[in-house]
Amino acid sequence: MIAWIVEALIASTLLMAMVLMVRRPVRRVFGPQIAYALWALPALRLMLPPLPAEWRSHVAMPISRASEAVSGLVLPVSEATPVATAAISTPEAAAVPWTLILWGGWALGAAAFFLVHLMRHRRFCGRLLGDARMVDEVDGVRVIESAGASGPLAFGVGRRFVAFPRDFAERYDADERELALAHELGHHQRGDLAANWVALGVLAMHWFNPLAWRAFRAFRCDQELANDALVLAGRSRADRHIYACAIVKAAHGGAISAACHLHTISDLKGRLKMLSNTRLSRTRLMTGAAAVVGVVTTGLLVTASGTQAAAAVTRRIEAATGVTLTTIDRAPAIAAPAMVPTPPPVPAVRQGRTHVVIVRDSKRTKYEGKAAEDYLAKHPAPILPVPPAIAVMPAVPAVPTTPSMAHLANPPMPPMPAMPPMPNVPQVVERNCGPGMGGSRREMVIQSSKGGKRTMVVCTNRIEAAAAEGARVAAKSKAIRAQAMASALASLDTARASIRAQRDMSSEQRRAALAGIDEAMVEMRSEMASDDD
Repeated sequence: MIAWIVEALIASTLLMAMVLMVRRPVRRVFGPQIAYALWALPALRLMLPPLPAEWRSHVAMPISRASEAVSGLVLPVSEATPVATAAISTPEAAAVPWTLILWGGWALGAAAFFLVHLMRHRRFCGRLLGDARMVDEVDGVRVIESAGASGPLAFGVGRRFVAFPRDFAERYDADERELALAHELGHHQRGDLAANWVALGVLAMHWFNPLAWRAFRAFRCDQELANDALVLAGRSRADRHIYACAIVKAAHGGAISAACHLHTISDLKGRLKMLSNTRLSRTRLMTGAAAVVGVVTTGLLVTASGTQAAAAVTRRIEAATGVTLTTIDRAPAIAAPAMVPTPPPVPAVRQGRTHVVIVRDSKRTKYEGKAAEDYLAKHPAPILPVPPAIAVMPAVPAVPTTPSMAHLANPPMPPMPAMPPMPNVPQVVERNCGPGMGGSRREMVIQSSKGGKRTMVVCTNRIEAAAAEGARVAAKSKAIRAQAMASALASLDTARASIRAQRDMSSEQRRAALAGIDEAMVEMRSEMASDDD
């Protein structure tokens, strides 16, 4: 069990590092929803059980010595003297189980981390619901106003809530309130609250890992960006400007929590930049989704416990730490001291000369005559019992004669299976398609079947029209981007003035928010200048 946990923690850390490296390029090419889906990879790896035993290679494990054995052999010359042996065991002192202590500390830290955040979340929800006032209910989600809410936020998995501050209607206009509510409802629709608890569980297992803390914050940032894309899908440029004003007004300092706030200062710049991006095509989104499925499947198969990659990582850890992970789960058995009866005294040898041979740590010591008798007097050894008589083995029956193998030299060939029928391959035709052909003018390929014969018509005129429309949209994209950047810059100016006028924020929070907005404005102006060049 412990060895599997070690492999799972290491593999999930490597997958977190991979997602941190590729999330930004994936977001630019395929959109924020696809980048957010990549975070399922480390969580699924922690829940992946080891591969079945028959799939795994058996690795020989080293044998640790448990005690040191000393053997003594008494060899009398006279035939009348019995043969005796003496065995003395010198058990080693039991070592301190540092490995079990370390794993116990890890488990205690993980449980304490999760319980502390669970209790904080319960207290936070209690403050919100203590003086809450019911405003509305949308699709089973209760909309409330509470003095404990610093901005719009969503919380609750079983009982779902969206909370707004008391002055929500005064600080936000009607359009901003509508978009803020759509944002928080989107978190409930997408299951982001449950995903946050899973992410907290992963972080609890990695409580000692600084990379996991960074990955958790990046996961929450990607979650907000993906939800923003869901809210703004199909909306106009004016709505994007209103939405930018709403998230800037809701700026506040964030913390590790299972609730979904409308906005935190730490990811302000990234979210405002995302608002200026153009909408991605459905084909690109489907391609990105297929790529994520392939990456997740490949990552799980490559890093699963029992694979060659996992075995290689385990060997490196064992070489670095000197601890054999495969033997951690097997606690060493501490043998209780055996109650050895006092052996009877060895009868004196009356005839011949006595020899005593002692073997200790592969070293051989021999005593003869008087020295041997003195050694036996100080170290009496029990007399070995007489071994039982060896039973006579019964006669082995004769092996039957092997039948002739001549009939197997040329075995008859099995009958060949019948060839499957050829599929009905459609006939492909290229031509211009009129307005009445197909279900819609946007269909580029029309399929039909008549008399058992399939026909596929490729509409060249519709393809040319779509290409021309794409060229026109591409020609206008630069102007649209410039307008979007200018609109976002105007939103930042408005947000900066709004934050400077707010008195419910501390000076530290106001300085942090203004610094983030100023940095975003400088970067946007530089991008607008580079686009003009």
